[in-house]
Amino acid sequence: MFKISTKLIFAMIALSPAIAFAQAGNVGVNTVNPGSTMDINGSLAANYKAVTTATYNLVLSDFHVSYNGSSDAVFGLPPSVSGVGNFKGRIYRIKNNTNFKITVNAVAPETINGNASISVPANQSVELVSTGLTGTNSTWEKMSAGALATTTTASNGLTLFGTDVKLGGTLSQPTDIATAGNNLSINGTGKVLVGTNTVPAGAASAKIVIDNGTTNGALQIKDGTQQLGYVLTSDANGLATWSSTVTTAFADNWTSYTGTLVNPFTGNSGGDNLPTGISVNIPAKGWYFFRSGITITSTCNDYWFYIPGIGEVWKTYCGTASPDPINFVPRDQTRVLYFAAPGVYPIVAHKTNLVVPSGFNVGNPTFYLDFVKFQN
Repeated sequence: MFKISTKLIFAMIALSPAIAFAQAGNVGVNTVNPGSTMDINGSLAANYKAVTTATYNLVLSDFHVSYNGSSDAVFGLPPSVSGVGNFKGRIYRIKNNTNFKITVNAVAPETINGNASISVPANQSVELVSTGLTGTNSTWEKMSAGALATTTTASNGLTLFGTDVKLGGTLSQPTDIATAGNNLSINGTGKVLVGTNTVPAGAASAKIVIDNGTTNGALQIKDGTQQLGYVLTSDANGLATWSSTVTTAFADNWTSYTGTLVNPFTGNSGGDNLPTGISVNIPAKGWYFFRSGITITSTCNDYWFYIPGIGEVWKTYCGTASPDPINFVPRDQTRVLYFAAPGVYPIVAHKTNLVVPSGFNVGNPTFYLDFVKFQN
C-alpha cells in the first residue's frame, strides 16, 4: 500500500505545472545529452503581440511586438531594475509593418547604445537586449537594424548603409522617376553636374553643367516648337522656345512710333539730344529694319533723328548753301539697327547751326517712322 501511494505522489508532482525543479548542469528537451544550459531539439515559441495604438509600453510578457497602426508611434521600454528582479538579457523584437515611424524611448536617464531613443523606419525592425545596467549607463543594446557595418549598393543609384539610404550609388539599370504630378526640386548653393564631377572653367556661377566631351548633341529640348535651323529664344520672363533666326520681317506687321512729334529744330546753334516727343517700344533683342520720312524746309543746315546708343533713323545734309529756304532730300530713308535688350527707346534730334526752319514738313506727307524685327 505504501508503494502505491509513493508512486502516485511522484506522478502528481511530475505532472503539476506549479512545481519548479532546479538542478546543476544542462537541461535537454528531446535530446539525451544536452550540450548547453538549455538544449532544445525542436521548435521554440515566444510571445507574439500585434498592436495598433500609437503609444505602447513594453511589458514583462512581451517578446515580439508588431506595429500595424495608422500613424507614427512611440514605444516605451520598461525601467531597469537593480538587484532582485533585474532582467539582464531580456530581448525585445519590434517590427514596423507600416509606412510610418516608430520611436523607441528608454526611461530617462537610461539609454539605448548611449541614445535616449532610436527610430524604427517604415517596414523595418529592431532587436534590443537588456544589459542589466541602471542609471545613465547604456541599459539597452541594439543587436540589429542598423548596427551592421556592411554597405549594400542598390541598382538604381542609391546606397544603403545600415538604415541610412543615400544618393550616389552606381546606376546599373534604367531608372525612371515618376513624379505623379509633384514637383521635383533641387535646391541649395551647389551645382548639378552631368557627365563630369569637376566644375569646368567658366562655370563658377552655373547651376547646371553638361559635359559631353567632344561628342555633339549634349542637350535636347523638345516642346513642339523645334524645327531645323531654329535657335532657343527667351521671352522677358526667361521662358525659352525655339524660333527662327530670321523672322517674317517684311510681312505686314510694322510697328509705328509712339507719341506726338514736336519740332526739335527751333533751339540754339549746335543743338544735340533735342527732345522729339516720340519713342519706339522694342519687344525683344535683335535686328530691326526702320523706315521713316520727313521733308524739312529750311536754309542750309544739317538735321537728323537718332536713338542714343543705337544709331540714327533719319539724316540729311545741306549740299548747297542758299539764302532761301529749300526742301532737304531724300525724304524717305531706311536703316538697320541692332538692339541688345528690349525696352522703350526715346528718339532725339540734332542740328548744326542757329538757322531755324521757316517751315517744318510744310506741304508734304505726315512724318512717319515704322520698324520691324527681321533677325534675332
